[in-house]
Amino acid sequence: MYLGGHPRQAGGYIGSDWRYHAGMGATRGIHIIWTTYGTWLPGDPRGHWSALFDLYGRLKQAGHQLNLPDVDTYSRARSLMKESSKTLSVDEMRIAADVLGSYIAPELSGVGGDDRPICRACAIEATHVHLLVGPVHQPIGKFVGRLKGTSSSTILRHSNNAGRNRVWTAGYWKVFLFDDEAVNAVAQYIEAHNTRRERPEAPYPWITPI
Repeated sequence: MYLGGHPRQAGGYIGSDWRYHAGMGATRGIHIIWTTYGTWLPGDPRGHWSALFDLYGRLKQAGHQLNLPDVDTYSRARSLMKESSKTLSVDEMRIAADVLGSYIAPELSGVGGDDRPICRACAIEATHVHLLVGPVHQPIGKFVGRLKGTSSSTILRHSNNAGRNRVWTAGYWKVFLFDDEAVNAVAQYIEAHNTRRERPEAPYPWITPI
């Protein structure tokens, strides 16, 4: 998955687990992105980070790198979808925000042993989520899994979703950030998502802006 226009700043590193980055200095922030089901498929015309396949499902090119649009891969991905794509309603975006907020720490809460990370920026869109958090004191996959799993279960209880089983696409995209310049750049990028839709830069009370 590639989100067009995203800044690859100095100090950013796309990685798989927080434990592997000790040699790169302290993590200053993590930019996490995930999409709603079926709205950013492998082979997408906007570009993507997924593997490429031919019409027979045979691997053509590995993922975990920026791949250009690919008609065969996109068609295969659409054929494998288990249900229709999902676009969040305004109510569902609010539900997602409430759930995410329960996993985010307010400023200075750590003095009480609170291991929740501080959020520096967040934008919840109809088709994807951007989240910028401080250091996460657990494997990042476990943290994101809780965010996605709990919010998905809660959203699926909405009356819009009778018979639906999926809200989010499997997986997520992340960049580990190791300097303040990179963190600031990502925060501004996410805040711009909100302001261009006439929302405040920090629209949720659990955000602690830089």
